[in-house]
Amino acid sequence: MEQRLVIVLVLYKKSLSDCPSYNALYYAVSKRKNMHVVVYDNSPEEHGDVLYKNNQVHYIHNPANPGLATAYNEGLSLFQKLSAQLMLLLDQDTEIDFPYLDKIASQTDGESVGAFVPLVYSGNQKISPVFSDNYVGGGLSFPEIGKTSHRLMAVNSGTVLTASGLAAIERFNEEFPLDFLDHWLFWKLYQEKQEIEVLDVTLAHDLSVLDYSQVSLTRYESIITAERRFYQNYDTAMLTVHEKHLLKRMVKQFLTVKNRKIWRRTWQEYRLLAREGQ
Repeated sequence: MEQRLVIVLVLYKKSLSDCPSYNALYYAVSKRKNMHVVVYDNSPEEHGDVLYKNNQVHYIHNPANPGLATAYNEGLSLFQKLSAQLMLLLDQDTEIDFPYLDKIASQTDGESVGAFVPLVYSGNQKISPVFSDNYVGGGLSFPEIGKTSHRLMAVNSGTVLTASGLAAIERFNEEFPLDFLDHWLFWKLYQEKQEIEVLDVTLAHDLSVLDYSQVSLTRYESIITAERRFYQNYDTAMLTVHEKHLLKRMVKQFLTVKNRKIWRRTWQEYRLLAREGQ
């Protein structure tokens, strides 16, 4: 039996038709009555598209740009209204095809797992999912295909949450409007004893924050502040490890990143946490 699927796509300064998943979404709502799309547009200007005339597509424009968590909660409202079974989180730079959507909708393990996650690559680098029993930021280790009760972390985009998983988290945490929302999400699923199933599906995703030389100081401020909030208020067992990792990161940034403000901000963060830990 096919499951009812709600897809939440978040846009920022990009039209829907320019997204690599556009054809898959167009086909999905044209051919499948069980698939609905929420397009949450954080762009300064509203974008039009012929797809918005489809009753299964819900376009929301919010120039205030509240980030991902607010958008996902809008998708959750539709999910609950439709009594859907699955919700797919999707970034504007992630490419999916229609067979992936069909595979998701035909999953039969929705009552026994909190989320399905694909294998995600940024270029040739595998980035998700990863084991997160230990601090995520050093050497990464990756799970096998299939279900696991071990603690995992996966990027938001491509993640499929089940009704069970969504009930467990209740709502997306708007303390993390953008960065570290994925860390909080999978931390919460683990706290609620929700199993994760890794799918034998590979997706491409452009994760620019992997390279600090390409990250603006404003964006880095968002990342490093969200890190502190996560480790101080949620995954507190890893706070000391995070503090030590900041020092290592600062040294690496000093040697490799031209924007000197980046490593200085990391040094400032390290000193802040060190003082608070005294």
